[in-house]
Amino acid sequence: MEQNDSTREARFGYRLGVRANWHQQPCVIAGILLAMAVPAYAADEAQEAPAVSPSETATSPPDPVAGVSLCPLPNAVWQELVTLVPPEHLVSRLRGSKTASVQIEDTGAMFRVSVLDKTREYRDEARDCARRAKVAALFAALIVDPTALLSGPSCDQPPCAPTPTLAPPVPVEAKPPAAIQPNPFVRLELGPALVTGLEVEESATHWGGSLRLALGRGRIVPVVGVTALWPAQTRIGGLRLWQWRLPVDLGVRATLTGAWIALYGELGLVLAVLSERALDLATSKSRTGMELGGRASLGARLARPAGFTPFVSLQAELFPDPPSVSALPQGVAGQTPRVWIGVCAGVSWGI
Repeated sequence: MEQNDSTREARFGYRLGVRANWHQQPCVIAGILLAMAVPAYAADEAQEAPAVSPSETATSPPDPVAGVSLCPLPNAVWQELVTLVPPEHLVSRLRGSKTASVQIEDTGAMFRVSVLDKTREYRDEARDCARRAKVAALFAALIVDPTALLSGPSCDQPPCAPTPTLAPPVPVEAKPPAAIQPNPFVRLELGPALVTGLEVEESATHWGGSLRLALGRGRIVPVVGVTALWPAQTRIGGLRLWQWRLPVDLGVRATLTGAWIALYGELGLVLAVLSERALDLATSKSRTGMELGGRASLGARLARPAGFTPFVSLQAELFPDPPSVSALPQGVAGQTPRVWIGVCAGVSWGI
């Protein structure tokens, strides 16, 4: 044992007794090899990595649509924007601005869009994100490139707006125009009439019936009429008379037809048969005379071309030289009325 210890001291050059730690030698060798391999691996990586230019180390350009917004999302606005403006136009126009992007900001019930120093706020309390994206994209397109909206730019890469397809024309069957019903050639008017004479001491009111006939389809047509009146009492020159009349007229009618009402007027001549008999004389005889004068009338009816329709009319008759009434022994007591007025209402029938 002593010889072995002295031998080890001579090998390591130590005067004191030192034991060699042989079980640590493999760890030391592995550490040395690892230290030598790391620099070599780094050198190989440096040789394989491409050279980076100073311009590429600068900050990457911002996104065309950016901002802190959840409704709408910037990406959704971009998807709508490229359907309106070509991407290359959009990027080139935004490159010269301060932010170089379209800024979207969501403030809750409102959202704000900023592009090229132009800002617009929109209110959307319903928070319809799809609609917000469309509105924001439209505003940005109007600011960036309004001519693109008019020219309809094409898009080579999706997403693009789908080309609208026009539905084929639907053939429309031509319908013949509705036949216009012509005016009737014959029109009859029948109704009760009330006629009274003026300019006498006691006017006589005659009730009766009137029948009129108009022929033709034009606006101006001939018309003929007859009115049968019941006898009535009157007083002329102090004499109480029993009076009866039968007027017959011939003239023309002009009609103006509206949407609902047809108005017409008549002018013509009237010939009346007049019979009178004194009631207070001891000997009384009936005398019959003739009256010749002019007649005018205004009327209205419903504007119905054919069939039955109600009507109403006003008339006036003027006699310049009415018959005289005389009695013995006093002679001429007076004249019959110069003016007769009347009204008639009934049914008009177009045939």
